[in-house]
Amino acid sequence: MTLKFVIPIEPKAQKRDRIGSFGGHGRSYKHPEQSKYEGKVAALIAQHRPERPLDGAIELNIVCYLPIPKSKTKRFKEAALSGYTRPIGKPDVSNMAKNVEDIMNSIFYHDDSQVVKLTVEKWYSDNPRWEIELTMDDFK
Repeated sequence: MTLKFVIPIEPKAQKRDRIGSFGGHGRSYKHPEQSKYEGKVAALIAQHRPERPLDGAIELNIVCYLPIPKSKTKRFKEAALSGYTRPIGKPDVSNMAKNVEDIMNSIFYHDDSQVVKLTVEKWYSDNPRWEIELTMDDFK
């Protein structure tokens, strides 16, 4: 069975945790921008969640549509919209995937260790968004 949905927000990579000293002890914490972004995406993703987190092996397909940089030429924009030119700079797909996987924890599945196959793509678009597809043999 397959579950597909679109999250209408600009895809971003997961920011690295920060390290600080609290009471003489080192501690890691999320970057404030990361926490804010995760909250927005989680609210949009929650609209598509199953009744309870899924059990079993999951295949996850993520397509990231990034905005075309405003500084680019008209020729570049045309090539980007046609799919001829793809985003090859930052953010990298592994950090983008990690962002979505972590946000979906406890909403769609118990843990992202259930993901047995992961496909991630980056494209340009005038309509930045995440397109997410989860597949498993049987939604329990």
